[in-house]
Amino acid sequence: MKPPRSTHRLTFGLVAFSAVACGSVPDDPGPRLFPAKGIIRGTVSYEGPRPCSRAGHIVGNAVIFVFDRRNPPPPAGFATTAVNFADVTGDALFASEPRYTGPDLYCPLQSGFTDTIAASAPFEVAPLDGASYEVHAFFDYTGDFLPEFTIRDLPERGDLGGGYLDTVDALQPANLGNPNYLPHYLPVDVGVASLPPGAAIPDFVIPDQGFVADNVPVTIGAPLSTTRPYFFAQGEQVSFDLASMALSSSIVQSSSEAASSSAGIDGALETDVDSLPILTIPQDIGVLAPPVNVSLASSYLFESRFPHLRLEWGVPPGELAVATATPFGMQVAPFGAATQGSGFLVWQNATFDPTSRQYLPADIPEGSVPQLWPRVVLTRVAASSSTGAPPPMVVIEGITLLASEDAGQPDSLVATAAAAIGGALFDPGSGRPKILPQDHLTVVLRPSAICFPSPSGPGTLVVPHPTAASADLDCSNSPCVPNGTAGQPIAPPDLLSRLGGRVTDVVTACLPTGRYAISVVYPDGQAWTVPNESGVCSGTEGATDYASLTCAREPRPVLYSQGSRAVVEVVAAKDPSYCQANPPPPACVGSP
Repeated sequence: MKPPRSTHRLTFGLVAFSAVACGSVPDDPGPRLFPAKGIIRGTVSYEGPRPCSRAGHIVGNAVIFVFDRRNPPPPAGFATTAVNFADVTGDALFASEPRYTGPDLYCPLQSGFTDTIAASAPFEVAPLDGASYEVHAFFDYTGDFLPEFTIRDLPERGDLGGGYLDTVDALQPANLGNPNYLPHYLPVDVGVASLPPGAAIPDFVIPDQGFVADNVPVTIGAPLSTTRPYFFAQGEQVSFDLASMALSSSIVQSSSEAASSSAGIDGALETDVDSLPILTIPQDIGVLAPPVNVSLASSYLFESRFPHLRLEWGVPPGELAVATATPFGMQVAPFGAATQGSGFLVWQNATFDPTSRQYLPADIPEGSVPQLWPRVVLTRVAASSSTGAPPPMVVIEGITLLASEDAGQPDSLVATAAAAIGGALFDPGSGRPKILPQDHLTVVLRPSAICFPSPSGPGTLVVPHPTAASADLDCSNSPCVPNGTAGQPIAPPDLLSRLGGRVTDVVTACLPTGRYAISVVYPDGQAWTVPNESGVCSGTEGATDYASLTCAREPRPVLYSQGSRAVVEVVAAKDPSYCQANPPPPACVGSP
């Protein structure tokens, strides 16, 4: 596919000038009031089912998102919002398509018309600063996209995805139907490039006359067959008993109900039972290093020191009716229901090797444990800095576990690794990853954080303790006792090289404190984050009334499970002196 043609153009709105009289332009318009900006424009092409219509109008729009290539959205990056977006109305995109004139919604697909049609229309996204961008797009088939409402600002089941893509790559036989396939978005450069030393992506500057990246072809035609990964969060306590040599787990807090005890949430700053986190992590968290002499018991001991989350599919039964109704319209159903949208879909990440024609399974960067979809990421909810600059982004990455097939055993790193070794994660016939439905996700949280001082820059890995005693046991007497070797590395020495260049530095320091939102993400970008607007009222709506599950000023329903409790909090250190000596680095806290 040819790259888009870039042209320079003086555009109204990018250059400001003053008129001194009606119909006249001054000889000297004076200094520029606003800096020149850039534009991306082209054609969006749709190929899919006939659209819905009502009252003589097409329902839904083509939505075009523009993301900075240095900070794409999950799973490739951490962008939570697009740099800018535009939409092409359904009436404009389907100018010659017949419309239903009645007051009810009419969808040809639901009436048995399964033919595929093609349509196209021009689009334009502006203003844009100089940068290299990715263009993502989807057609909002149901017509309920709301960019200011995070639970409605992404595509859902029934919509069609796309963008400015490498369509040849997407149509490769190995990629068709491959759940691990990540679309290859082609770059759109806006501005004149200048390459800083060591930079993979150049900087771009908008010239004085403005800049237009023209003739960008955006294609929409990939149906989304899965729902967003709806969930509510729970804090899980995992224990290893030396006498029985068994691993056990219990739920100590849940975002679906008010806090009734302090179990698992020691050190939380909140005191309101409706806002306490479902899990706390001390900023100087310490764990054990992997055992030198590996056994089932020593592996259980190792895992028991890590913080755990349990994410339950969907919403609690008592919230289902409200969640699926207006204004939320969640495409969620109870797990096991004979409809789509009734559980997490879990599978192992893998890359297709065109030479061997086989899928190569991927492990987590630390090794030994399969890397499973969906990914779970915690992102610090930080207030704006005193300087007005965006605060650093801080993330804690989770490890998704496979659900245990034994009802008496908790999900574990050991069982997840054993399933991969035993070949249970791949179909022996096709060689592709098996897609396994689960009613929950158990997530092991790493005792580290990655701090990004700027959204497009590399990150700094923050590790409170790079070494620890190994998780070994002395079982010469009963019961066994821990007798690990001190000073063993918690992570492999070459971990930095396994993180793919997005992390360029490792610092021994305490984690930055604060409350962290929880996100679950699939490869196709389908995602869900808590807390969100279905559980928390905005400033204009007034305070969240959790007793009546409504908003104080502008009443509307509230889903308790999606509200203020659905966070993990990194709290003050157990040993304050250690964090005084090893405070979070500037990459995590920003400029004073």
